[in-house]
Amino acid sequence: MSRPGAWSRVGSNLWKYLKGDVSKKHYVAEDAAGNRFYEISNSRQNVSRGFDSPTSGAQIEPDIEWQAWLRGTRRFPPSDQEISFNRMKQQVSRFFLKFL
Repeated sequence: MSRPGAWSRVGSNLWKYLKGDVSKKHYVAEDAAGNRFYEISNSRQNVSRGFDSPTSGAQIEPDIEWQAWLRGTRRFPPSDQEISFNRMKQQVSRFFLKFL
């Protein structure tokens, strides 16, 4: 069995376009830095995740919880409470490490 050719791919994409089955960004959340996170689903139930950085200001890397969601190691996006709780745990551990 051979692989479909380039014209087959063009025809398939054209058919999806005409049917209206074009993948669109579904925005999920926005973090404190202004990064907007989205999912793109297609007809095969494949999900791509990404984020749009803010257009103005400094480009800040997303939090570690958001990076895990982007890579697909987390199923659901993190909540604001979870992120703030993890930041608080980091601050407490840094505080106690100063005294060791």
